[in-house]
Amino acid sequence: MFWVTLALGSALFLGLYDIAKKKALTKNAVLPVLFFVSLTCIVSLLPAYFLGKIPSLSFREYGMLFIKAAIVTTSWNFTFHAVSRLPLSVTAPVRASAPIFTIAMAVTFMGERPSGMEWLGIAISVCGFLIMGFASRKETGHFFTNIWILSMFFGTFLGSVSGVYDKYLLHQLDLNPLATQFYYNIYMALLQGAGILLVKFFRRHSENGKRFEFRKVIFAVGIFLVIADRFYFLAVHEPDALISVVSIIRRSNVLISFAGGLIFFHEKHPPLKFVAMACISAGLICFALK
Repeated sequence: MFWVTLALGSALFLGLYDIAKKKALTKNAVLPVLFFVSLTCIVSLLPAYFLGKIPSLSFREYGMLFIKAAIVTTSWNFTFHAVSRLPLSVTAPVRASAPIFTIAMAVTFMGERPSGMEWLGIAISVCGFLIMGFASRKETGHFFTNIWILSMFFGTFLGSVSGVYDKYLLHQLDLNPLATQFYYNIYMALLQGAGILLVKFFRRHSENGKRFEFRKVIFAVGIFLVIADRFYFLAVHEPDALISVVSIIRRSNVLISFAGGLIFFHEKHPPLKFVAMACISAGLICFALK
């Protein structure tokens, strides 16, 4: 079960990534941040490429990775815009709903079968999200009608689609994990760069009143993401790994993100938020104990 340890490592760095991402996006234009995060990821992986550790792929395999890049880029656009406008203590738990979508798709399309404990975890987690919605109304208005909450949920759903697609790429197509990580980041940078040029972000126009400010923390966002994804792709590539369980363990990063919102951004945490986090944590424990 080495893949469980790898998934836990991914969760740790994903939590640090969430904290750095919030710092990079606060009062900043979103698309340029997306682009420079992807660029940092590519530069971080270049030594492996020049050392010959990243194999070439077939034309079809490059095309499959372009599809993944399009899915992730769309997901990032929704989630990054939400993160730039909402408290981290709200967006991180919503992002943690990804395992629910992943389990549903893994059961339907990949033939995975959750245990009774996993179904219990889903029920407890859903209760946690409903409590979080009630607790966050003062900060976001009506939780499930707030456009940025909906944006976060849709981006999270697309992230789950990408997770199930990862299992297809790494198991059925048997793609190299490092090659997958490297080439899809290249495609993401190209897509995001095209988006920036399309809306003229490098001119003096602002994005909803927000101008782009380059911050050093953007490098940290990319580096933390590279490490988290490296652990993740290695975990999914393990022969006995279940994407439904890997996704659940990985999303325990919500605990680190929630603590980061409290420590670094001084976000308000009414008692109900802690109840919600306890429910989400209990749900994750149920998943882990399946």
